[in-house]
Amino acid sequence: MEENKIIKDLRVLSVDFPPSRIVQRDGQLKALRDNLNFILEKKPPRNSFLYGPPGTGKTCISQYVVDELRKHAAVNKAYVNCWEYPSKFKILFSVLQSIGETFSIHRKGTPTDELLDILKKRAAEKHVIVILDEVDRLESLEILYDFLLAGVFLILISNQETAFHEADPRIRSRLSSLDHISFPPYSIQDVKDILTDRRDCGLIPGSVKGTQLERIAEKASGDARVAINILRMAAEEAENQDLEKIPDSFIEKAFPRAEKIPMEDLMAKLSPHQKVALEVICKKKKIASIPLYHEFGNALRQKGLSPIVDRTFRKHLDRLLRFGLVKSEGEGRWKVYYPTQKTP
Repeated sequence: MEENKIIKDLRVLSVDFPPSRIVQRDGQLKALRDNLNFILEKKPPRNSFLYGPPGTGKTCISQYVVDELRKHAAVNKAYVNCWEYPSKFKILFSVLQSIGETFSIHRKGTPTDELLDILKKRAAEKHVIVILDEVDRLESLEILYDFLLAGVFLILISNQETAFHEADPRIRSRLSSLDHISFPPYSIQDVKDILTDRRDCGLIPGSVKGTQLERIAEKASGDARVAINILRMAAEEAENQDLEKIPDSFIEKAFPRAEKIPMEDLMAKLSPHQKVALEVICKKKKIASIPLYHEFGNALRQKGLSPIVDRTFRKHLDRLLRFGLVKSEGEGRWKVYYPTQKTP
């Protein structure tokens, strides 16, 4: 079997690979560590809210700090992406599954109150830290109130600092003590440093130049995820062509594909009915809610999909709004929907 000429360890070139060290986030690391290290002093930790644009290290650092804490304290950790698990039941099931408590739970038949009781008992026995990523994608913020009442400690993550501005006053009151930790976009040098770490661990020495890493960092506009994907795609193509060095042209070619990955991930999370609603809005460019519902029904019939009631349709529209795929103006029957710039 021939040895690779470019890639030493492909896992390192994944955006989900946990780094051995965190680059250029000392302030955020210290803040989150300080909030959680109360556990080492036998005190309750402080709940945290991490916010900032995509690809700025929020998820990576939250996982890193909790894993670091678990080496020194008895802590259960659960990570939930609220995009994938937006409902109360799915989140609770995922959390209990992460801490080894699903043997007595039926995936559909167990009431959420019963799940909360199980979680509360576990949290009383051993600290439970729940990381809720993309928290603004939740169907209801009520689950946050439930977690806090159950004695669970929260790390909440969102791209938007305003994620809780429209929450029920009771929930906002509970969340008022959250420590807000800002994650501004990385600088070009920051992203280059992150790529240098990935290169040193994942690529054969000499396969990519420092100037190329800087070029990738410039194109990524502060988004480390996009930068890592560009490096991975360019490296894979060079490896497939049996080259010993990554050509500049492969980096240029990888950039538009790497930019599309977050949108492709987002579209994959939409239900068939949500995709149809989005298609209608994109086709019409701008459409009021009542004609939109009629056009949506026609499109469902053409595609052989089952019709849905108005209330369910509005839930689908709310999801498209939360995902940032559409925007709206006005209220009630005069509300108008139109696609955003990020809509494919």
